[in-house]
Amino acid sequence: MLLSRAQQVHQTAELLFDADAVEQGIADLAARVEQDSAADFPLVLCVMNGGLYLTGQLLRYWNFPLTVDYVHATRYRLATLGKDVLWKAYPQNEIRDRNVIIVDDIFDQGYTLEEVKGYCLRHGARQCISAFLIRKTHDRKKADIAPDYVGLECGDCYVYGAGMDLNGHFRNFSSIYALPAKVD
Repeated sequence: MLLSRAQQVHQTAELLFDADAVEQGIADLAARVEQDSAADFPLVLCVMNGGLYLTGQLLRYWNFPLTVDYVHATRYRLATLGKDVLWKAYPQNEIRDRNVIIVDDIFDQGYTLEEVKGYCLRHGARQCISAFLIRKTHDRKKADIAPDYVGLECGDCYVYGAGMDLNGHFRNFSSIYALPAKVD
């Protein structure tokens, strides 16, 4: 998507959550996770690229010992429709006997979470919880898994901003926008 096309698409989008609402959602999410996990010396696994924004924001709030690592497991590959999970990078830190917090941008159907959590448990994680900035509510087919912590909720629309992208663009926006219709 060229810059002019990206700007054109953005002009048709609806502001779903402004920067203040996103910040409040993150602050509340951070407090809930900290209350339940601060004593666990967790391994925080950022799911790239979408989880980068939320992970960075959560780290601003968390004042307890932890280790940060990342995985790169993706379904979207710069598209708007997901496919099978593709692993591009595995964690570098030891997972065995660690409490793991998986951090990602959006819970849609749960297949990426199912894959990453399964990987962690197979590699000996003591406990594995997940934290998402936003969860979509819909009746489409989903994996048999649910997020443990969610900051915000939205309907079944394509969203971008605050870590989520539109064809690789706009992850840096501090607000969250929804497209009026599917964009390829």
